[in-house]
Amino acid sequence: MTFALFVGAGNIIFPPFIGLRAGENFWYATGGFLITGVGLPVLALIAMARNNGSLVELTKPAGKLFGLILSLICYMALGPLFGAPRTATVSYEIGINPLFSGHVPLSIFSLLFFIAVVLCSLNPLKLIDIVGKFLSPIKVASLGALGLYAFWRPAGNELFTFPEYVENPLSSGMINGYLTMDTLAALVFSIIIVNAIKSHGVDSSQRITRYMVITGLIAAVGLTYVYISLFYLGAYSLPLARSATNGADVLHAFIVNGFGYQGSVFLAFIITVACLVTAIGLTSACASYFSQITGKSYKMFVVILAAVSMLLSNLGLTEIIHFSLPALTSVYPPFIVLVIYGALAKPGEHSVALCMPATLVAFIIGILQSVVPAEDLPWVAGNLPFYKEGMAWIIPTIVVFMLSAVCLKYKKPVPVEN
Repeated sequence: MTFALFVGAGNIIFPPFIGLRAGENFWYATGGFLITGVGLPVLALIAMARNNGSLVELTKPAGKLFGLILSLICYMALGPLFGAPRTATVSYEIGINPLFSGHVPLSIFSLLFFIAVVLCSLNPLKLIDIVGKFLSPIKVASLGALGLYAFWRPAGNELFTFPEYVENPLSSGMINGYLTMDTLAALVFSIIIVNAIKSHGVDSSQRITRYMVITGLIAAVGLTYVYISLFYLGAYSLPLARSATNGADVLHAFIVNGFGYQGSVFLAFIITVACLVTAIGLTSACASYFSQITGKSYKMFVVILAAVSMLLSNLGLTEIIHFSLPALTSVYPPFIVLVIYGALAKPGEHSVALCMPATLVAFIIGILQSVVPAEDLPWVAGNLPFYKEGMAWIIPTIVVFMLSAVCLKYKKPVPVEN
């Protein structure tokens, strides 16, 4: 179940495109992608298990206000801003547009797609349960077979490294691993896994964490196989998709080349249904969260979130990926700090004075590096370590955390109010 929760549209479309662009350096890019696309989500599951599967508990060390802001950002990113719109555009790019030769506009498809999301989100659990029993095994088997085929029959033997993957392929792979949004997804969906573990009679926090680690490792093995095979698929698909603008183009070209029209239809069906179920889950989760914190109608939020997602989906897949990257590279650093702290700190020991300064520094530097051009920050760009790699927040965050720890030796930590 954990593996199925993580394997969505983004997990399938990003690796082929990165592999295509990385060319001869695709193994380095793959390694970086696995760190942030597999390692961090598993660590997030562990952190959430140690905090009773509660995002509120995990963000407590950042303080009430900052923790609330980060929680809102997490749900907005997974829901109407990036996650939900992407499900519609991926379905369209891989399935509908190629099958109908561009005769069905994205606007019409997105409208129908999110009408279905609204209708199903009013009673999502039954639909997801029924579809999941049949879709997940088919999806897993299809990805497994596709991976074997990619190694057995690569589309070509020519590799070409595009400029962005010449100097820093490892860090570029790490940054692109943010695009899966699986670390954020682990924070939102971990309660499902925790409840599933509890339903089997596991009640102690230590045993819940143990089984969460086991399920996380099982998911990690599956994700690693899928990612490596899709990176390999993309790297050797240069003759088919040299001018591709996103991973959907690469994957569709490979499927058509290897399996013809029937393979394209089958892929379109799997991706579209998977994306629809994902969109229903994301919309339902976000609507429930906003309904809970505002006291307003769940149904009202379902309609609002679906409408916003529909409008943003009409920007197209390439444009959504383009503007989501700086946003995600801004918000990922503070969540990485909270995940590491949540995974290592003793349960219940939340120190705002220790964690909030480091989390805030990671957030500020992440925003500056992702949004402000380097020429406007000459001192920062020239002096902070790992700036060129897109990770200038790491050293300042560690320094601030260590300084906070030293200060707390002489002052009692400020606990979070329950």
